Amino acid sequence: MASEDVLHKTLKNADGKPFQKYKGIQNNFVLEDYELIFDDIQNDRMGHTAVRVRVPIKKAGFPEDMYNTKSREIALRDLIARRFRESARTHARSPIPKTSGGEIFIPRPGQEILERWSVVITQYFIEVRFTVDLPSDGNKVSAMAMELLLERIKTVVSESMYSSQYKQSKVYNHLFTNENADYIRENLDSRGLIAFIADGAVIPRRDDDLAPMIDATPFESDPSMRVTFEVPNGEPVSGMGIPKGFTVITGKSRSGKSSILDGIYAGVYNHIPGDGREYVITSNKAAYVMSEPNRPADSVDISMFVSSSDEFEDVSAAKKEFISSPMSEFVSVSEAIEMGSDLLLIDEEYSNPCVIRKGFLSDEDRVTSLSELGRSMGKNGTSLIMVSGDESAVRSADNILNVEAFKAKPSDVERIEASSEFIVPAKRSPVSKGVVYEKGHRDVNIVSKSIRSIEIGEFIVNIPVAALFDISQTSTIADAAIMMKDLMDGSADMLETCEKAISMLKEQDDSVDNGIGMHHVTIRAIDLAALMNRHPQMLAIQKR
Repeated sequence: MASEDVLHKTLKNADGKPFQKYKGIQNNFVLEDYELIFDDIQNDRMGHTAVRVRVPIKKAGFPEDMYNTKSREIALRDLIARRFRESARTHARSPIPKTSGGEIFIPRPGQEILERWSVVITQYFIEVRFTVDLPSDGNKVSAMAMELLLERIKTVVSESMYSSQYKQSKVYNHLFTNENADYIRENLDSRGLIAFIADGAVIPRRDDDLAPMIDATPFESDPSMRVTFEVPNGEPVSGMGIPKGFTVITGKSRSGKSSILDGIYAGVYNHIPGDGREYVITSNKAAYVMSEPNRPADSVDISMFVSSSDEFEDVSAAKKEFISSPMSEFVSVSEAIEMGSDLLLIDEEYSNPCVIRKGFLSDEDRVTSLSELGRSMGKNGTSLIMVSGDESAVRSADNILNVEAFKAKPSDVERIEASSEFIVPAKRSPVSKGVVYEKGHRDVNIVSKSIRSIEIGEFIVNIPVAALFDISQTSTIADAAIMMKDLMDGSADMLETCEKAISMLKEQDDSVDNGIGMHHVTIRAIDLAALMNRHPQMLAIQKR
């Protein structure tokens, strides 16, 4: 640990020398109001330098009741990350004039309130992890410009890491919204519910998904389905409770059915105030299933849906590099249940007819649809919410929601008696020896290509069903996949292996000895498994 004077002397001695002389500032420096830690110095002007700043908890001044519970701590860290990003974009978005470098970067938060390891709160300090681009004059150290960069850092820190810079009502609103949402989700099960949509929720999204659609119709529940939660903060929250079991959402075209289903899926995470979906709350084990033709499958048990198939030698251990569209859905359903999913979301727009319902005059069909199994699945612990206008699907459901202009009301029709019984699929254990992580000269190549696309080795794996809404979630999934490499030895099932990988990553991120968690946020084991299951070299075994 060194003083501020040492930092300035080191920079002065390096001024005008080759860029690599910046390595001399890799240290902890105690400044007047905070500690500045240079963890990993970039090798040249094209790289990025990993930096941390620590403000003593007492100097930061945030009241203890803003972080004295895990829910509030997560929300406060989320809010600080947003303010730090906003300030950096205002004061350090572009290079320092007449130099290369000077930018300050922190990952951009989305609409979700997530545990973000770009910010850490301990009993002693608040730490923010970010990167800077060290300024240079050509390929030489520019000490004068570096002084300006330090001023930029000081400004960003002063605007984002001290309680006095925040409107207290805004902070508490952020914390209370997260805490209330957590409370509702934790109490869904005891109320016999699998999801909840608050009255007044604005579900339709703008094209960039960063705000509700302008002039969108707020959601309104039918009084017969309205439930009320006495939340920890503020007035009670009322809205539509969706019960466990098999629910079909139906209604005329463009009435908001698919938007409601999308909103329900987004509800696996909490949302910031003003998003419109603050109290659209769903079990965090929900899974979205859609048609994915040509995805792979390895040893997946789909025997509860398919009695026999020309596509697979054994439907109890379906294995093929490229599978058909209908079978891809049954495989995804089985994989989701294998990962402990308690809610499946299906939209007929992205699904196959034979997956939705039984075909007319198809008594000898070898496929049993989700509609036929929906009630039995619910009794076995996996609820189903399906958007469909198909008569047989509607008549097979436990609950029918008729949607018109984002108003939902229950409907009653003559039910079809379901005779099919759902059987929980066999579990699989992943084996890593088939997955090649290398590419070129890189021993481990895992790169986020887009929010739901990750390159592993030489293969780009698409995961359109994953609940990834923030690019930092994609980065976290990619790094968790690296952890999976050594864990996939066949000794544990997929759920246990994915949970272990995430736990190991979180343990590293929680450490205050490094700043490697800058790009990491909350992820789910079910989404990590979705990535691994879609890798064409994935191997899995069933222990029978």
